[in-house]
Amino acid sequence: MWLARFRIDDWPRWDYDHEESRLIFSEAGRAKVIADIVVVGTVDKDGTRWEWSWGNPNFPIAMREKMDSVRAFGAEKEWPQLTSLFLDNDEYLGWEMTSISHRLLDAEGAYRCPDNDEPGNFIYVLAFNTHFVN
Repeated sequence: MWLARFRIDDWPRWDYDHEESRLIFSEAGRAKVIADIVVVGTVDKDGTRWEWSWGNPNFPIAMREKMDSVRAFGAEKEWPQLTSLFLDNDEYLGWEMTSISHRLLDAEGAYRCPDNDEPGNFIYVLAFNTHFVN
């Protein structure tokens, strides 16, 4: 629904603003859609390891604090997948953890971005306060 509503797949470029915790979709150098984001977690370049953002000091503290409620829910329910900083990854794990986080944090949408120029590194994010830019 979020993808269709904001035509996410239509925009030829996206940029991740780490400091502002935003995802910006653009066309011809002009921002078209902006979303506040929370990083759920990352997958390493080998695709073998998932890391939750709540334990990664490279992400802004406000973002980690928001994700800490997912970890707390996992502790309450005794779900080790939500409380173990690193997990063995497969092709579905990132989306599964993002889906759980989406529900718990009442996000608008979810997106998977390449983390850098190396194939296989991914960042899974949740979108909030998404809006078109005129």
